[in-house]
Amino acid sequence: MEKVIEVFKSTMEKVVEVFKSMDIRYIYGFVGIVVVLLILNLIWVIFIRKRGPSPEEVKTAEMALSEAKQKEADLYAPDEYQRAEDSLAKATHLLAAKEYGKAKKALEEATGQARKATKAVEENKAKMKADDERMLSDFNRQVDELKIRAAKPGTDTPRKVPREAQELVGTWEIMKMRIPDLIQRGRIREAHDELKTIEGVLNDAQRQEFIVQPGADK
Repeated sequence: MEKVIEVFKSTMEKVVEVFKSMDIRYIYGFVGIVVVLLILNLIWVIFIRKRGPSPEEVKTAEMALSEAKQKEADLYAPDEYQRAEDSLAKATHLLAAKEYGKAKKALEEATGQARKATKAVEENKAKMKADDERMLSDFNRQVDELKIRAAKPGTDTPRKVPREAQELVGTWEIMKMRIPDLIQRGRIREAHDELKTIEGVLNDAQRQEFIVQPGADK
């Protein structure tokens, strides 16, 4: 330990001797350069913070959202797409308020969310298509049951088939051709929405025990 202290003292003495041998003007010049560099660095940091996002960053976020829209992310990844839209709107508002740091972050979020939505489209679309095909099969069976009820309403406990169910029986032959056509043409979301509407009518019929719930007879 004592040896280390001695080495340190010796080093410091040499440093002091070097400074003593230097012209005081050089020392002032050196210190002045350091101060100027620190001031320039501070100005640069402040400038970066106030400068805000570049036009390229804004365009990147807008392009990412536009691409997501073209890929139908608003239909097949609606939650993530909506978050991207909200982040872009927030960034626009923050830019107008000169909150440049927050605007930059919001733009980055919008870009990331839009790209995430785009990537999710194919997987979500495939799942929705499988769900549509399953519902179509189930609904075919359930509507057949409703046809029997509508044709022979007299039972041990007579009850009137709901008007909506009767109308569905009347139009199902058209719909069961239309929906597979929509699926084949890639309009999966449209088919899904129509099937969900039908599902509501059939669920009502199930509650009134006009038809058996899927899987109940297995």
